[in-house]
Amino acid sequence: MPRRTPITDRQIQTVEEALRDRVPRVDPLAEEALRNLKGRRNVILYGPPGTGKTRAALQVRTLWKANEGAESVFLTTFHPSYSYEDFVEGWRPDAEAQGGFQLVPGVLLNAIRTAAKDGSRNVLIVVDEINRGDVARILGEFITFIEHDKRDIQFFTAQNRDQAQKVPKNLFLLGTMNTADKSINLLDTALRRRFTFLQCSPDPGVFDSSPELLAEVEGVQLGMLLVSINRRLAAQNIEPDRQIGHAMLGISKDSEDPNQELRDRLCYDILPLVSDYLHDDPERIRQIMPGFIDEDGNPKRPDQVADIAAALADPAPTPIFDEESEADPGEYEADTQ
Repeated sequence: MPRRTPITDRQIQTVEEALRDRVPRVDPLAEEALRNLKGRRNVILYGPPGTGKTRAALQVRTLWKANEGAESVFLTTFHPSYSYEDFVEGWRPDAEAQGGFQLVPGVLLNAIRTAAKDGSRNVLIVVDEINRGDVARILGEFITFIEHDKRDIQFFTAQNRDQAQKVPKNLFLLGTMNTADKSINLLDTALRRRFTFLQCSPDPGVFDSSPELLAEVEGVQLGMLLVSINRRLAAQNIEPDRQIGHAMLGISKDSEDPNQELRDRLCYDILPLVSDYLHDDPERIRQIMPGFIDEDGNPKRPDQVADIAAALADPAPTPIFDEESEADPGEYEADTQ
């Protein structure tokens, strides 16, 4: 699985610049997240790689800061070594006391204190890649008190029995979850019950509707290319949680060389992901992306976009699903009509 990196300052700056003059439309997914945050307080955007989860979360962050102030949003990323001590509170060496320790608040307690300081200000915590950490361990006792109907109930943390805590009603949590890493079915039941889950699916229509993106590159319709790749994945019994998202084929209209950029996206972003899904089986990979694997099973790079179109010109095979799968093979196709 390709290594995933935390949200960068440049990503944040890009989204903020795009929204500053409110010229582009706000992502409908961001609007839906804001609506659900208002009603449920805890929301997770989930879906395959490249479906706009982080983009929507950053748009929510920017709009939230514009309405509530620069100090109203806390941003973090969960990962395998992220702990309760990082997110809630933990004992740290005290530089002013030789050999002593002090109890240092983490992201959550800092956000709670900000929300409690000004009850009229809504405070948001954005957690990118929320499912990459051990969420139940990271939240600890807060897994109970973040629930919307248990807000403002006093309790004590495991680390501090002297000072009561409570989660105020003006604190909100927004997470993003990559389902290629872990299905929502594998999450703790208590956690699933406390969050509203908004599904983010591949959208082949985005290439025609977005004013910033190309709809085709030298005759190759990018929406149809996305549908073809995902149908071929489905035919290899790859579940919908691990489809290819539209962002992986998103090429700006300002691109200096769309032909080369499309080949780069396919060779360096999509092909490694497909190879990982199929455990580097060259025959199965060739079924998904014909023309991108040579006779020896090694990756190869088509010279022209026309070669890509030819390689994927044959109708994609009928998807195959396990009998226990709840997914409807025709569901995605119907959504793309």
